[in-house]
Amino acid sequence: MSSSLWNLLQELDRQKKAYHQKLLSSDGELSTFMRTMQVNDYVIDISSLLIPQFYYSSMHVGLVYDFDLSSVEPLNLEFEWRIPTFDEWMNGVSIVIEKTTSPYASAIEQFIQYNINPEVAETLEKTRPNKGRYGVSKYGYSYYDPANIREFLRNAITLMFKKHTDPNTRKAEIEELAKKLNVNINIAKSSYNRISMLMYAGKECFILGYGVLGKTKLCGKVVHSPPSGVVPFIDYDGKEAVAEITALDQMQYGLILGATALGYSFVTPRTSIYKYGAPIIERGLKEKLENFRKRLVLTAPAFSNYVRPEESSDPNKCERTEVWGELMSMRYVIEHNVETLLSKVAPDMDPFVVRQYKNAVLQLLGHIAKRHKWGYNIYKTLDDEELRSWWIGYWVNQGLDQDVLNQLYDNAKTWISELAYKKVKLGEKLRFERLGIPL
Repeated sequence: MSSSLWNLLQELDRQKKAYHQKLLSSDGELSTFMRTMQVNDYVIDISSLLIPQFYYSSMHVGLVYDFDLSSVEPLNLEFEWRIPTFDEWMNGVSIVIEKTTSPYASAIEQFIQYNINPEVAETLEKTRPNKGRYGVSKYGYSYYDPANIREFLRNAITLMFKKHTDPNTRKAEIEELAKKLNVNINIAKSSYNRISMLMYAGKECFILGYGVLGKTKLCGKVVHSPPSGVVPFIDYDGKEAVAEITALDQMQYGLILGATALGYSFVTPRTSIYKYGAPIIERGLKEKLENFRKRLVLTAPAFSNYVRPEESSDPNKCERTEVWGELMSMRYVIEHNVETLLSKVAPDMDPFVVRQYKNAVLQLLGHIAKRHKWGYNIYKTLDDEELRSWWIGYWVNQGLDQDVLNQLYDNAKTWISELAYKKVKLGEKLRFERLGIPL
């Protein structure tokens, strides 16, 4: 055994013990609980800003592109939890958390019926796109989105606001995806600008039921009848822009000159189109915030889940530690593979640039093998050439060499599908076993 391999195995063993001690041991679980309590007030404050921003931002996809809200992330994302049964508890299950769909994320017809003022709803029903629904629509009387374009519209653009804080990086990835999928860039711009307006309004323009007292600034004012509030935001092109609004829904669905696209906007009245007490506005958001805050106290048992008492005291007996170690060993194998290839292609490459190439290949695997994070299905719907083209285009924009990236992708093609499958199954296996779910 070479000394470098021995050192790597020793380092992996050290990291596994540290992971177990910090997260899976009894002391680690207590420490996680104490840290959760320490940041509780901060998390509640930040959730009051972020959750409404993504909630209202994702809602625009329903009316503008005619999607059922039950298919739109993160609007449809909710969780339920329960105390484990005795058999589950003996198997190391501390808490059982299941993903569910919010009852307020309904079909688009029900959304309009229960939430939109009747006089506006009648117009919307006549003008919204006639999108097909399998088992419902008649052949020849509607249209269907291709799977990858569907994912791009309903989740991917919203995801970029969570994934990238830098507007230039965010725009670069959206452009690459739009280009590879042959999506009209004006549609991408329009959705981007809507989401950007809503994100900035949460901080820069207080709207009752949306802004946070003490956190959100009062709107700038333009004198009209009724007067308009001014929302400053950064548009798709990275320029400072302003939108004059009199209601929240104008940023979600309305035609705002210079910011949203004709054909993918509605001419909205100056008063809100939502009914007074609209369920998705009044109760949906309130319940989502309350459920999130109630789950905070569950952070420690959720992080330390699927660990039996004897496993919590000995990392060598802990199956979760072994699963984590196997996932880490995958990472080290990939990094070694990249380093070996780069040493042949460019032996004098700067270590910082080598690290970037490693991150690029790890990202490629991670994006098609995500299990927990919303919005990543878009990458699973891309075919091989679309995935290659997006990935190379994205990293070329970050300053990496196209020829080197092509060689790395050709190499990754030989193992990435198998490794992605193994990564997903490895993550599911322990949970299924401990909950008694057949594999």
